[in-house]
Amino acid sequence: MMQGTSIMEAASVAFDPAAWLARYVELGGGYTVSPAGSCLHWSLRITEQERQALTAHERPLRRDLALRGAVKDYLASLVAQEARDGE
Repeated sequence: MMQGTSIMEAASVAFDPAAWLARYVELGGGYTVSPAGSCLHWSLRITEQERQALTAHERPLRRDLALRGAVKDYLASLVAQEARDGE
């Protein structure tokens, strides 16, 4: 029997937008949040290897609107928390 995570086990693991975003930033990505929405981005000066890692990391969000929405909601919650902290 193979060791590791089965497809069923992987599917049962909840998506953590905070962990996803932290890893995105660790890989060299960034984000901007404005009243119009949020945007993920990275520098034009990254290496091909860094670009491939960021692209691979973004892929699940491109395929799943629920995951994309979870990250957008998480970013909005960060802005809301900063606004509360600033009062």
